[in-house]
Amino acid sequence: MARIKIEGLKVVTNELNRIRNQMTPNINKALADTGPFAKKTAVNAIFNKYGFKSRDYIDENMTFSVNPSDLNVFISARYEPSSLNNFALKMNKGFMVNTLRNQKIWFKGAFTVIGFNNNTVMFSRKRGDNSWRTLKKEEAIKANTKVPKPLYGPSVAGSFKSVLPDIEAPIIKHLRERYGHHASR
Repeated sequence: MARIKIEGLKVVTNELNRIRNQMTPNINKALADTGPFAKKTAVNAIFNKYGFKSRDYIDENMTFSVNPSDLNVFISARYEPSSLNNFALKMNKGFMVNTLRNQKIWFKGAFTVIGFNNNTVMFSRKRGDNSWRTLKKEEAIKANTKVPKPLYGPSVAGSFKSVLPDIEAPIIKHLRERYGHHASR
């Protein structure tokens, strides 16, 4: 935080520093109250816009921290793409995928396997393409085919970025309310 120094006006400098020292704890308290609110607002906005199956998945992949020394709140999210399983509903011969809420897409011939990291990964078969039969690199080389690419949905970070304009106003309103509450004490 910047120090205020005015040459020759020691009393004014002392008063400005007193005001700053009085406001800083209130700002820190308001930021500490606003961090969880901002995260919850972001999780709800992402869940309402995107077809993630649960809010918990979004919440687990977002973090927030408050840095009182420079009066900042940091909210970050996981950048890796989410498995398409987080948006899918198993049907008879494939999956109904809902990456954007209420915009379902039918993936006929899609199937899931346990990936190398013990995560569930989705692949899609297409007529005449048998590359899905060789999911391991060694098998694909032997069969002279390419390794199929797994299907992924949006990352939590990408989803977070897209909802930022929608959540800024409520977060600012909450921050102002919390600062007013702490400043009036």
